[in-house]
Amino acid sequence: MSLRDEFRKGLYDEEHKPRLAYAKSYFMDNSEEDPDLEGLEDFYVDWRNYDEYMVIQKQTESLKTTGEVDKETFAIKCSKRGNDVYWWRVDKRLRFLYELEDKVLFNPHASVKSSNVLFATLTYDVNRCSIRAAWENIGEEFNNWVRNLRKKYGRTSYLRGWEASKKGYPHIHVLMVFHDYSFNVAFSQLKGYRQVYRSIEKRN
Repeated sequence: MSLRDEFRKGLYDEEHKPRLAYAKSYFMDNSEEDPDLEGLEDFYVDWRNYDEYMVIQKQTESLKTTGEVDKETFAIKCSKRGNDVYWWRVDKRLRFLYELEDKVLFNPHASVKSSNVLFATLTYDVNRCSIRAAWENIGEEFNNWVRNLRKKYGRTSYLRGWEASKKGYPHIHVLMVFHDYSFNVAFSQLKGYRQVYRSIEKRN
């Protein structure tokens, strides 16, 4: 069953505008079977590239002086995940990161190496639940995971992003800064010209 065929008409409203809620409904209702992930990805691109605008009217009360109401109308392009406005907003929000001074996390030549910054990838066991349940629960389960980390390690800041695997299940990439705790780390492997270190505590 393909989004490009039988279900495609149902993904657009009466004005033939792509609606993400329709695609979400399709995806959730058919996740127990074999959802058309490639078709869904194609539809996302259609939705992202379909420019939509919010029309705002500014009114200036000047009845007392001119006897009229001045009106000025603006059309502002909407932010949609992945479009140019979205990335402009992300860049504006995170631009301060480019201005931070370089900081040495740990001395790779020290006998004991520790770092308060960790990067983790959280994946779903595909045998644990359906794709639908995974996407419905991902936010709450991630919040619980962070809450448990803070109970054990204290103040923790993070920057996270989630995406879908090839099987359709979500996984999360998260960069964490622990303000009250440092992890012992050890060399793990080389990736190209980069040395990768892993937390020793993770193995315990």
